Amino acid sequence: MLKVKDVMSSPVFTVGPETTVKDASALLAERNISGLPVVDMGKIVGVFSEADVLRSIKTQKKDLRLVYPSVSSLGIAFQEEVTQRELLEAYEEIGNMPVRDVMSRDVEAVTPELTLGEAVMKMVQRGIHRLPVVEKSQIVGIVTRGDVIRGLAKDASNSKGQPKL
Repeated sequence: MLKVKDVMSSPVFTVGPETTVKDASALLAERNISGLPVVDMGKIVGVFSEADVLRSIKTQKKDLRLVYPSVSSLGIAFQEEVTQRELLEAYEEIGNMPVRDVMSRDVEAVTPELTLGEAVMKMVQRGIHRLPVVEKSQIVGIVTRGDVIRGLAKDASNSKGQPKL
């Protein structure tokens, strides 16, 4: 039976709560990851993710344009259009904020010995995409949706007697 320790990614990239959104976002892009645990004095205090950035972007101005053919009962439909400039301006507004202001604070952590099935249930029930892995109060890994899929695929191919990937 697969355990979290069999599929988790390690070492884990983390940021502190005072790291700017811009710097943390650059780390996400540089490492090709979608989220990072936020650690303060060795304790996980949140998770910063791409979704947090997108949720935090608030534009002040939205253009409305007429859309044809209309699907509204009024015969006229409008669609909001956010320009690239507005997105960049909104990103600039939040870019200098500390991640503590935008991170998700309700963090679910797991142990390396937890079964993969139990970890998947936590992810599905809570609607979360990654679980920090903690052992003796220290972060030792992270398990993501991608880690789960890769682990299951590898286990399935190994159990059929196929060569390891």
